[in-house]
Amino acid sequence: MKQYEAVIETLDKLGGVATLGELNREVFKITDCEWKTKTPFASIRRIVQKTKGIYKIKPGLYGLEKYRKQIEDRGIIVETEKNKAVSYTHLTLP
Repeated sequence: MKQYEAVIETLDKLGGVATLGELNREVFKITDCEWKTKTPFASIRRIVQKTKGIYKIKPGLYGLEKYRKQIEDRGIIVETEKNKAVSYTHLTLP
């Protein structure tokens, strides 16, 4: 099994949505996949960012496209610039 397939399978087992931390813990339980890299966590991060079929919900939270409707029905909304809260740490004076 390829590494990206292991990540997709793990996301599927976790209900189609998972944090990066959950993926880092659970993906290595799949014994069919070998991680012969010195930086497996960076590889997982790259896989969730670049693989078609996986989308970013919020920073550190990813979902499978095939579960998008169910995820949105649960009230988990994809964060965009439009619906992101704006916070300012300081004010500029005239």
